[in-house]
Amino acid sequence: MIVAIVLIALILLIFVAGLLLAVATDVTQTAPRVQMVRDVFIIILAFQSILIVGALAVLIVQIARLINLLQNEVMPILQNTQETITTARTTVEFVGNNLTEPVMRLNGFLAALSVLLREVFGIRRALRRGETNNGAQD
Repeated sequence: MIVAIVLIALILLIFVAGLLLAVATDVTQTAPRVQMVRDVFIIILAFQSILIVGALAVLIVQIARLINLLQNEVMPILQNTQETITTARTTVEFVGNNLTEPVMRLNGFLAALSVLLREVFGIRRALRRGETNNGAQD
């Protein structure tokens, strides 16, 4: 913001100085001076154009280096990451199919067996209680 204000003030100062030179002095005497100032500004603009072209060249080189970096370093890392994820997914499926699923089936079978045995022994106890109660009533 400050730089913009300074540049605007400088342009206004140059404009006012040129206006004063045109009004206050003889045109034939100030014309060579104005031409000299004009030539200096043309030279400054030419240098500025050269700097802009140089900056664009540096920018193009940096973009080329970035593309090279992406192709040669980042892409292999991404491919290795995808291979690792695929391997992990395959391992999880293998463990799920060959370890977790059989263990869960065994746990379900054992739970059902324990319920069955509890019920069978519960029926026997109920029958024994019924026999002892019936024998006492006889």
